[in-house]
Amino acid sequence: EDIEKVSPQLFSNYINNQDVNIIIGGPPCPTFSSIGQPKLQSLGNDVSKDKRNRLFINFLKYVEFFQPDFFIMENVPNFKTKYNGEIFRATIDMIHNLNGNYDVSLPVNILNAVEYGVPQNRKRMFLVGHKKDFKFKYPLPTHNLIKKQKTQINFFDNELKLQKNITVGEAISDLPNITDNWKVDKVKYSQNKNLSDYQKLMRKNNTNEVQNNRCRMTNERAKKLFLHMKQGSKYMDLEPDIRKILPFREDIFFDRLKRLDNNKPSWTVIAHIGVDGYMYIHPTENRTLSVREAARLQSFPDDFIFCGNMQETYTQIGNAVPVILSYKIATSVLESLQKVKC
Repeated sequence: EDIEKVSPQLFSNYINNQDVNIIIGGPPCPTFSSIGQPKLQSLGNDVSKDKRNRLFINFLKYVEFFQPDFFIMENVPNFKTKYNGEIFRATIDMIHNLNGNYDVSLPVNILNAVEYGVPQNRKRMFLVGHKKDFKFKYPLPTHNLIKKQKTQINFFDNELKLQKNITVGEAISDLPNITDNWKVDKVKYSQNKNLSDYQKLMRKNNTNEVQNNRCRMTNERAKKLFLHMKQGSKYMDLEPDIRKILPFREDIFFDRLKRLDNNKPSWTVIAHIGVDGYMYIHPTENRTLSVREAARLQSFPDDFIFCGNMQETYTQIGNAVPVILSYKIATSVLESLQKVKC
């Protein structure tokens, strides 16, 4: 339901007035993200007046009412800097004024999912607030950074002995072989031997079949263009004559089409995949990603079934926090709770 229509008091009635220990949320991010704002402006919307800029206030009203031990608010990195940081500073001030009970773990960290074992380069802000009795430490990276500075190499590799990044190929190569006109939801895996550790993790509680194996139909002109795209390439890497097969405005759609690379992590899977999958072309097949392949890049285990029509299932995936990263943050919160309560 729309959070503006459900007051904390009403929600408390829904859950029979139970105590709430933690509140987790992600107020919508289109007006803060680098992708969302240009799109909104192209539609003639004044982003500074967009009501979604203020939904974090509704989130904090829930915190004020329920008084949980911890709360976590996830958003795009630009939440910290948009409008010269005005909304971010207002958020911190509001938290400190919640009956004087709450601190924020500073600095508020930007975490990249790829550094925690997710096969995707995805940066997000995680603001962690808690009652003053608690302390919180963000989880340390477990996997290599994509771009390293010398100090990062020395500290992270030598001290933490980080693992290699998980690649697209390690994530999806065992999934069913399908075509873009595929109609069957549950299908057998394409391979069951020589699985990567990541694939074994995703299949841990599953049978020899997996669901959500559908992808969008791709028109014939796009398929002709796909034939010319190498792994890791984008639309503007193609020769001008090739781009004429499927022309776009090249001043704003320079990366309108992108083919994933089996040997690298994916770029960020966003909710727009629910509308158009051309930014997520399969590394070796001339089609866009299936729902299950996109879910693998977000580290959803294979026994997690997505319901709804195709657009809805893609959007659910693009809007999610990667499961593995969620687990790492939750573990850090649990450690903080146990130190005080044990």
